[in-house]
Amino acid sequence: MMSTFTANFIYAQADDENDVLMIGFADDQYDPQEYILLQLTMHPDEQDLALGFDKIHMTYNDESQSQYGGIEKVLLKPGSIEIYLDEEAIEALDCEAAVVRVNFDPDVLNLEERRELFEQMFGELLEIDAEAGLL
Repeated sequence: MMSTFTANFIYAQADDENDVLMIGFADDQYDPQEYILLQLTMHPDEQDLALGFDKIHMTYNDESQSQYGGIEKVLLKPGSIEIYLDEEAIEALDCEAAVVRVNFDPDVLNLEERRELFEQMFGELLEIDAEAGLL
């Protein structure tokens, strides 16, 4: 099963001041009903490592539906991103399915411009579809 929504707003930025990488997808910029916010500490310290805060923090539609880790794979395609979740994440995020797919206009998300951010965020979890033109 797959949960799907369309993002009309996409945010991706490395915030050096706060030492966090953020990527967000939302159905609306100002009043989102459906969204995914992904955050990763860029330079985790020993305490972050010990507490598991070195993993991607994902929020799905509500702050109460969030957790560190739980992402098994991320598939980036020209007009969508699919996030594959483990069982613990499905429960913590109160998600209906093991895969969350976010559709977007590929002209809005210039993949080539943001490739480095996606690679930094997802690392070895990231798979880029050959049709995305980034391989």
